[in-house]
Amino acid sequence: MRLLSTKILNEEQRARLEAAGYQVTHYDSLSIELLAFEIPEQAEHCIFSSQNAAKAFINNDSVIKQRSVYCVGEKAALLLEENGQKVIEIGQNAADLAQKIIKNHKNVSFYYFSGNLRRPEMPQLLAQNQVVFHEVPAYETRLNYPEFDLDFETILYFSPTGVQSYHNKNNNTNYTAICIGETTRAEALAFTSHTATALHTTVDGVLDAALQHLEKA
Repeated sequence: MRLLSTKILNEEQRARLEAAGYQVTHYDSLSIELLAFEIPEQAEHCIFSSQNAAKAFINNDSVIKQRSVYCVGEKAALLLEENGQKVIEIGQNAADLAQKIIKNHKNVSFYYFSGNLRRPEMPQLLAQNQVVFHEVPAYETRLNYPEFDLDFETILYFSPTGVQSYHNKNNNTNYTAICIGETTRAEALAFTSHTATALHTTVDGVLDAALQHLEKA
């Protein structure tokens, strides 16, 4: 079964899929540029839209000061925790994290570190519920648009923009989309009715879901 990953896999990850019977092709759907910015001294409570936002924050944090952080995704949370930050909340996606903040931390003022293609759910929900936040552009995302001369039975998606990257120049809709989360799955459903969602919002979580799909095929 032919599989496409919209993220470059390491040798161990690729070997897992190939050992199970997949023919693997992979590429990076996104190019990321981390931005330079100043972290305000008063930024005690910080929201991170992704692991890339966390990386940008760490790159610009010349003097490590422990802050209370709220993250979309387990990878972002782990990276920040490893760099001396206190993880308060983790959301499976932006809407999930926003709901946790609204429920448990509504009276706190936040700094929100995000990318240029971030989804609108977080700022919309926070604003609608009178949560004060200041948005800081942390990185820029550029989509890559490859064109493939063969179709794939399975495609691994790690973000909604990964779906957009693939379908910009490829018309294949007869495949199963293995998605890192529900927001990504919602994007994939515009192109295919066959989807599965990872139990964990990590690369390995997506691989696990792909292997389970192959067992059922």
